[in-house]
Amino acid sequence: MHLNKEMEYNDEYIKALLVEKLAGTISEEDELMVNKALSDSPAARAYWQHILGQFQASSRASDFLDRLDEQQAWNRISKELKDDQHAIEAKKVPMWRYVVSSAAVLAIAFIGFWMFRGHNTVTLQAPHHQVYLKTDDGQTLDLSADRKFEIAGTEINNQSKELSYTSDASKSLQWATLVVPPTKDYKIKLNDGTTVWLNATSSLRFPFRFDLSKREVYLKGEAYFEVAKNAKVPFIVHTDYAAIQVHGTSFNISAYENEVFTASLVEGAISAVKDQENILLKPGEEVFARSGTLGVRNFDADLLSWRKGSYYFHHKPLGEIAQVLVRWYDVKIDWKSTAISKQIFTGEIDKSQSLEVVLSNLQLTSGIHSKLEKGILTFY
Repeated sequence: MHLNKEMEYNDEYIKALLVEKLAGTISEEDELMVNKALSDSPAARAYWQHILGQFQASSRASDFLDRLDEQQAWNRISKELKDDQHAIEAKKVPMWRYVVSSAAVLAIAFIGFWMFRGHNTVTLQAPHHQVYLKTDDGQTLDLSADRKFEIAGTEINNQSKELSYTSDASKSLQWATLVVPPTKDYKIKLNDGTTVWLNATSSLRFPFRFDLSKREVYLKGEAYFEVAKNAKVPFIVHTDYAAIQVHGTSFNISAYENEVFTASLVEGAISAVKDQENILLKPGEEVFARSGTLGVRNFDADLLSWRKGSYYFHHKPLGEIAQVLVRWYDVKIDWKSTAISKQIFTGEIDKSQSLEVVLSNLQLTSGIHSKLEKGILTFY
């Protein structure tokens, strides 16, 4: 989850964030945020410890809920919320800091509800190295096996590495995030008919039901889109670097953190929007990040073959190629010399081959040696 500095107080968001903290699935950024809120408020710390103590002492979830006096907690929290508001007006500091502090205290009062009164599909910890679906209300659903389940009016079907769903328009207003870990890839069909292939170490945040005026999703990592055509309802893919506006088309976006951003158009038309730039692409072109701005170049469609388990690279430094090994084989990279990372290669990596075979081929063709120890791959 992400808390924007401009967002207003939203107790639903904070409730889910506190559940993630207790479940152990919270991000580093959000945990720092919650810890700061608990640090600022003695009442929050005291009540947090009170809840943890009751939870640990209870052998049954119902006992825990029976012993939790939510009204008493609410009374204390409401007073602190007012006190925080007075402090905001007096000190003239940014509103978001106090929103987090007060809302986090509110969430503690209801954590029992979110923990124990959900569906039996809820898990308290994200599955290790498995694809999972995380809803904005705090549910984490393991997708490692074929299954069907229902969430708040949405029937979800997980079958053969593909997720699809049917939403009751009168009920489902919820958003969810599909998370694909290292070594995996996954496919999802959105409710408008758009199909998305997610590469390893990627995530897609989407609504179970799109807005009537626009279709928006949020991508981290890499994905290939085949967007259902609907001229009246634009499709927008948000990334941390730029937004891609779609006009019914097939395209690929690579938006991994600390790597070069690219959006490659196979057919149709897309526009890349960043700050004041708006670039319209033609099929066979891709937009890429260049010194804080966007550039355009031609690309080879074979370079998008990751969906078929192959990674083609042409005139690429080993440092860039190694990031594919990170995602596909779940390793960390260490360099004995930065000169090694700058060596240029052209070739292919087949995902079906073991890492040992890939490294052996590299050594045979380049003389570069490597060693894998405790998950760290060292090149020397």
